[in-house]
Amino acid sequence: MSIKSNQKSLFFRISSFALNTLNSFPPTRWLAFRMRCLTGFEFHMRNQVKPDKKVFGSKYGGHCVALEGLDNTSIVYSVGLGFDVSFDLELIETYGLTVLAFDPTPKSIEYIHSIEVPAEFKLFDYGMSGKDGRMTFNPPLDSTHVSFTTTDRPETTNQSIEVEMKALSTIMKENKHQEIDILKMDIEGSEYGVIDEICEKNISVKQILIEFHHHFPSIPVSHTKKAISKLNENGWKVFNVSENGHEISFIRD
Repeated sequence: MSIKSNQKSLFFRISSFALNTLNSFPPTRWLAFRMRCLTGFEFHMRNQVKPDKKVFGSKYGGHCVALEGLDNTSIVYSVGLGFDVSFDLELIETYGLTVLAFDPTPKSIEYIHSIEVPAEFKLFDYGMSGKDGRMTFNPPLDSTHVSFTTTDRPETTNQSIEVEMKALSTIMKENKHQEIDILKMDIEGSEYGVIDEICEKNISVKQILIEFHHHFPSIPVSHTKKAISKLNENGWKVFNVSENGHEISFIRD
C-alpha cells in the first residue's frame, strides 16, 4: 500500500472517530450534520410527499415505511441484513407478510442460522447488485464489524472473498414476481447500481428504502444526489429522511 493510501486511510479513520463522537450526543449531532453539509460531505434532503408512515425495526436497523396498502399479501425484499433483522421481523409480526432476505456475508448468514425466525422470513445467501455475476467482497476495516462491500477498500483487499450477486430483475424473475411492495437496501455502496437498473428497466417497486453510503471515502456525495434525481425523474418521491441523512425512503406516485 502506498504512503498516499496510508495517509488517506488515517485521515478517514480520524474523521470517522470525530464524527461518531459528535453523533453520540443529541446537541452536537445536528451541528455535525450541518458542518458536513457545508463542507460538501452531506446534503440536506426534504420530504416531497407525506403519507402515513412508521419506522419498523430497531434504532440501528430500522427503516421508515409508508403504511397504505400493506397487508399479508405484500412482498418485501430486504437486502443487507448484518446482525439486525428487527425491521423484517416487525413487518412480519404486524402484517403476516413474506420477507425475502438477501445477504452473502458469511457472518450474517451464520447469525441468521443461529436465531429463530418465522417461516415468512426466507433467506437467500447471495447479494444484489446492478448486474449478475461473481464479485469481490471486501471486509470491513474493523474485524468486529459485519458489513462487507463491493466498493474499493484497499486496506482489506488481501482478505476479500468472492460472492454471488444478482440483479433485481433476475431475482424477481426467479421468484415469479411482477411487482414488489417494498425494497429495502443496506448494501454498502451497491445501491447505486441497483437504482440504475430499476430506472432503466422501469421495474415495478412501490417503496424503496435505502441507506446511502456517500460517507464511504470512495463514494462522493454527488453519487447520491444523482441517484435521488434519477428516482425522482422516474416517479419515486422522498417521504422520510433519517437524522443523519443516509436512510431515505421513497414511494412511487
